[in-house]
Amino acid sequence: MLAIIFTGFAMCIAGAIGVSRRLVVSSECETFGRLWSKAILSEYDVHLLDDYSIMAYFGNDEEVTAKLDAYLKYSTQGRMGAYVKGANADLTGYELGDAANFRHALKLGFAGNAASEIINGTGRTYRNPDKEEGTDEEGRVICNPVVIDTLPSHGTGGSVSGEELTEKAKSVGDEEGLLGMMSGAGSEVLLLEKCFNNHVTKSDDKNHLLVNEWEYVIKGSTDDEENYRAIRKRLFVARNALNLAALYKDPAKAEMVVTVAEAITPGPLGAATQLLIAEAWAALETEEDLKDLYNDRRVPVLKTPEQWKTDISSVLGSDRVRDKLDDESRELLEEKQDELSGLSGTINTVTQFKYGLNYDEYLMIMIAALNDNIRLLRIMDLIQINMKYRYYADFNMLEYYTGVRFTIEANGKSHEFEDSYK
Repeated sequence: MLAIIFTGFAMCIAGAIGVSRRLVVSSECETFGRLWSKAILSEYDVHLLDDYSIMAYFGNDEEVTAKLDAYLKYSTQGRMGAYVKGANADLTGYELGDAANFRHALKLGFAGNAASEIINGTGRTYRNPDKEEGTDEEGRVICNPVVIDTLPSHGTGGSVSGEELTEKAKSVGDEEGLLGMMSGAGSEVLLLEKCFNNHVTKSDDKNHLLVNEWEYVIKGSTDDEENYRAIRKRLFVARNALNLAALYKDPAKAEMVVTVAEAITPGPLGAATQLLIAEAWAALETEEDLKDLYNDRRVPVLKTPEQWKTDISSVLGSDRVRDKLDDESRELLEEKQDELSGLSGTINTVTQFKYGLNYDEYLMIMIAALNDNIRLLRIMDLIQINMKYRYYADFNMLEYYTGVRFTIEANGKSHEFEDSYK
């Protein structure tokens, strides 16, 4: 009987030791698993973090599994080796190239920045496109089909027209209105402000493949010059429409247009001449506006009479008007030009404004008006392009991850771990 009791007691002790060992193994797996997930995440790319405030690491399922197996062997050798099988990583769903993951990573990187910084333009400098080397209209063209095919946007179309810019600009009006519009775009726009250049201003002195990066976000062409010209055309269309509206809204200018038209084209055809003069005047004013915008000056959205820069004499002397008049009207214009040009003396003109929007802000209106997904994907394009240009020729966002997921088999039990940047 005593032998039976001792045997039973020994079996209980052996069972307790086995259970304790299993608990220890399970506990150590849980502890080490959390540690190893942090170790994987700690291998983030320093260039992505320094340049774009984005945390992501390079890898794939096989490479991460191999690292985990090495950690597992080192941590459990001589203690749990007989009970622990290898690790198995599954990174699906954490690709930086996924738009949702990129947006989340971007919010984490810019979480501490206020929306007002978007308007303040902290750190941006005027680049003087007429003098600075490398900012000519020819720009650069991305021709490599592999680079183009692997861009996150995959050539997704979509843009903002000059007409849309006109309507958006009317609703924004000034910096305060723009701030409210920008708050919805948040970290994406702040990233553009801090990390990417446009034709007029630059964010830093780092190497950028494209000169017109903001313009790329709006247009989406791999031809740098095409992006520049497309945005210039949109700005012209928008400013021309706004100037034409301001012209007709000003009684003095409207009356001047009627007076000049009746003088050079008497009769019913005078209405067509009125329209011609008004459109030519608005276009001439728009050219002056674009000169100001490309020199980093402000242009009011809807001008008051005091903010108008051109006069009627400049319009009457332009080819825009002369080339479209019939012979009789052109002769009358020649005869009365001095008299009609004298009418401009009733309008005071200025060339500099304290209020209004500058080039950056007009582009921000178009960027904010873009489809959210298109805007995000083209920003991702720019990051991938610049990372290739600066650091890694084979950089691809789909090979970078914002989180880790893996399992460890220990004593027949599966331990699952998942972590991401927070």
